[in-house]
Parts: sequence; C-alpha cells; structure tokens
Amino acid sequence: MKRSLFIGILSSTLPCLIANELKQEAAPLGIKIQIRDHVIPGPEVEAKPLSKESAIVLRITSVYPHGNSFRYDFEYYGLEAGSFDLADYLQRKDNKPMTDQLKLLVTFKSSLAAERIRPNPPDDGKLPRFIKYKHLLILGAAFWLIGLLLLILGARKKLKLIEPSIPKLLSPAESLRPLVEAARKGKLGKSGQAKLERTLIIFWSQRMNLTNESPGTALSKIKAHPEAAPLFEKIESWFHCPNPEEPSDLDALLKPYSEPKID
Repeated sequence: MKRSLFIGILSSTLPCLIANELKQEAAPLGIKIQIRDHVIPGPEVEAKPLSKESAIVLRITSVYPHGNSFRYDFEYYGLEAGSFDLADYLQRKDNKPMTDQLKLLVTFKSSLAAERIRPNPPDDGKLPRFIKYKHLLILGAAFWLIGLLLLILGARKKLKLIEPSIPKLLSPAESLRPLVEAARKGKLGKSGQAKLERTLIIFWSQRMNLTNESPGTALSKIKAHPEAAPLFEKIESWFHCPNPEEPSDLDALLKPYSEPKID
C-alpha cells in the first residue's frame, strides 16, 4: 500500500520537478530539450504553428489519455535569449481559448554548452501555411506552359488524323483503266460508253489546245493524233464487238495518259 502510494506521488510530481528545474537553469540557444509524461489538465492541446515572431520551437511528439486530462511528450529549443512561457506556444485542438492558467516557464541563454560546438539542426517539419507571391507566379507559369504543350500536342494529333482522310488524286490513266477494262469485256453500258468517250475527248482537247474548235473538227484532229488514235480505235471496236479474250496491252494504250503534256 505504501509502495503504491509512493509511486503515485512520484509520477504526479515528476513533471513539476522537471519544470521547476527548467525555471532555475537557463538552457543554451538551439539545444533541444525534451519533456516526457507532462500532464496538462483539460482538453487536448497542440503546438501553435511557427511564425516570424516565435522565440521558441515547440513540438509535441506523443499524447496519451490521463483520466480527464492528457499526458504529453514534447521537445523544444530556444531561438532567442530570455525567459518564456511554453503555454504561450500551445493551443487547444478544438480551437477554443485556453481556460486553465497553465505556466511552464523556461529560460534560454545565448551561449552553447561547453561540450557542444553547434546548435541542433532543425528537424523536418511541416511547410508553412502561407505561400509567397513569387511561388504563385512560378506555379502559374508552370501551369501555363503545361497548357500550351497540351494545345500543341492536341493540334498535331488532329493534323495527323486529318491527313489520311484527304483522298489521293488519281491520274488520268488510273481513272480510265476501269472504264477501258469494262469496255474490253463488254460490261460497259451505254452511259459508261458515253462517259468514256467524253472523258477522252475532254482530255485530248485540253492537251492539244482544241477547246476553241468545233466538236467535229476537234474529234477529227484527236483521232488523227498518233498517241490518241490507238485507244479510240480499240474502244470503238469493243463497243460493237467486245472480246474479253483479246490480248490487249492496256498499259501501252494508257501510257499517253500518264505522261506530261503531248505536243
């Protein structure tokens, strides 16, 4: 019974002993100090965010329930010499004002301990809640460049999709070949025959500059031309007497229609 009572008294008075020791002994600037199992009455608290005016860096490392209160492990170090109250760097987690008159005074001096040659390096912490104007400009420029690149890539993809859809222009020989082949086999009807003759007359009239001639004169000159006559003679023969088995060199007959302008 006496032993349990002694442990209870010791656990409740130990944080106060630590706090009292900190009041009396000034700590060097930049030296990290840890306090463990410190009970703070009331709702849970947290460290306030750092600001430009902060003289102390305070972080709560662990929180444990302790009856109607909470028990904390925290660490801190000073940035300025002087006496300060750690309670000024705490706030309730529910954002309500602090009601208990908590006092946890600490003092810092502007000299390192004899065995230390430099302060503790700052731990990794959260980024500040504010963003500077230059950061906004950098982010805006980055988003603008990304948008521009997306527009350029989208336009290039559209061009690639459009290019294959443009039909390839056929040469006169390629346009005439199916008609001539159908005439040789006797599968070209009256309308097809008229289309084939009309196409040949227009082609040679333009090539021979006969557009100002009368139709009869132009047709006579076309049929007398050594390059045009062979195909005209063949189709007239096929119109009246188709012969699918006749060995005809269509490539030779259509050659003039694949070559440059005929004189």
